[in-house]
Amino acid sequence: MELFYRISLHELVADILTLIEERELSSKNALERVFRRVSGRDREKARGLAHAYVFEIEKWRAKIDFIADSVLKGSEMKDLDAYLANLIRIGIFEMKLRGTPPALATDSIVRVVKEKYDLPMAKFVNALLRGAEGFDLEKALKKLREKDRLGYLSIKFSHPRWYVEYAIDLLGYENAVRLLLSNNRGQRYYVRVNPLKTDIDSLRDYLEEHGVRTARTPIEDVLKVLDYRTPVTRLEWYEKGYFVIQDLASAYVAHVLKPEPGERVLDLAAAPGSKTFHAAALMENRGEIVAVDYSLERLNRMKEKMKTLGVRNVRLVHADGMKFTDREKFDKIILDAPCSSSGTYRQFPEVKWRFDEGKIRKVVQVQKAMLRNAYRNLADDGEMTYSTCSIRLDENEENIVYALNRIGFELVNYPFSWGDKGFLEIGDRVFRAWTHRHDCNSFFIAKLGKG
Repeated sequence: MELFYRISLHELVADILTLIEERELSSKNALERVFRRVSGRDREKARGLAHAYVFEIEKWRAKIDFIADSVLKGSEMKDLDAYLANLIRIGIFEMKLRGTPPALATDSIVRVVKEKYDLPMAKFVNALLRGAEGFDLEKALKKLREKDRLGYLSIKFSHPRWYVEYAIDLLGYENAVRLLLSNNRGQRYYVRVNPLKTDIDSLRDYLEEHGVRTARTPIEDVLKVLDYRTPVTRLEWYEKGYFVIQDLASAYVAHVLKPEPGERVLDLAAAPGSKTFHAAALMENRGEIVAVDYSLERLNRMKEKMKTLGVRNVRLVHADGMKFTDREKFDKIILDAPCSSSGTYRQFPEVKWRFDEGKIRKVVQVQKAMLRNAYRNLADDGEMTYSTCSIRLDENEENIVYALNRIGFELVNYPFSWGDKGFLEIGDRVFRAWTHRHDCNSFFIAKLGKG
C-alpha cells in the first residue's frame, strides 16, 4: 500500500509562521524544519513561494493585524490560537496585499480551518475574511492619523510602536520615516570573499560571468550585489566556500578588530560564525580562535561551514558567553552581543514582533554581563570589538559608557573610514551604520582596550 501525505501551501505557511512565533526561530530555520517533511516534484517551487509569503506577512504583520482587529471588534488577533491567527493573516495578506481575488483567498483559508478545527470556527473565519474584504484601509489609516500619529506610523509602515517612537526621538521625524521606509524595501545582499580560497577580483569576475552584477564597497573584501540572474546561493563557488553572504556592516567588525596571524582570539557569541570565519581568514588560519556559543545546534552548523570554507584554526566551545573563561588570556576578543536585532528589520522582519521594552531590558543585562566577562578574558594589552545590530542607545553607547566607567575598559580611537558617528559623549569615537543611509543593517561598533 502506498500512502501520500498532502499539504496545501497555506498549511505550510501557517506551520512556518507558527514555528517562528512560538519557538522564536528565524524564518530560514522554520522554513527548513517544515520542508524536511515535504517532498515531490514541485518542492523547490513551493519552498520559494512559501518563503516569499512568510517574508511579506512578517513584514506587514502590523498592517494585517490592524485590518483583522478592526473587523473583529471586541477581541484581537493576539487572543486567538496562533495557528488559526496565522491562517487568517495569510487570507488577509492574499486579498489585501497580494491581489488574490477575495473569494478565492477566503475559500482556500476556510477549507483549511474546516479541516483543522470545526464548522463553527470555519463560519467565524469566513465572516472575518468577508469583513476584511470590505474594510477600507486607507480611510481607517486617515482616521487613525488624526488621533494617534505614532499609531498611524506603526500601522502604515508595519513596525512596533516602541520602535517608531524610539526612532523619532533618536533621529528626528524625517530621518525616522526614511528609516521605516528603508526597512520595508527589498533585501540588499552583500558577498564577502573567502581569501583562503580566492581573491576579490577573481570573485567579481566569476560573479559577472554567472550573471551577477556587483559594485565595490567601503570594505575591500566585500561586494554589493546589484542584480542577478541566478541567486548567488545556487552558484558552485558559494557551495564550495569561495565566498559567503555577509552584511556590509557586519563584515566591518573583523577589520576593526584586526586580528593578526598567530594571535589568540575569543569570540564570545560566535554563532552563526560570520565574524569568526572572517577573523580566521584575516589570520591566514594561523593562531587560534576560541568560538563560544550557548547553542549546540548552531555550533554544529558552524562546524559544517568551517569545512566548506577551509577554516582550520577555530576551536568550537559550547558554553555561556557570560561565564566562559580559559586557561590563558586572549589577545583579541569579538563580542557581537545578543541584542534586540532592531537594525535588521529589512533582512529579518520576524524579529520586529519579538521584543518589547521589558525583554530588551533583560537583553541589556546580558550584554553588560558579557562585557564584564570579556574584560576577565582579555590580556592586559589586548583589544576587543563590541558590536550589535541594534539602533538603541541602551544596547550600544550606554553599554560602552558602562564598560568605561564601571568595568575598566578604555575606548580605542579607531579611524573609522565610513559610516556615521554615534551619540552621547563618546559619539565621535564609535561607529554607526543605518539602513536608510548606508544600504545595510543598522549597526554599532566600538573598539575597546584594557585599561
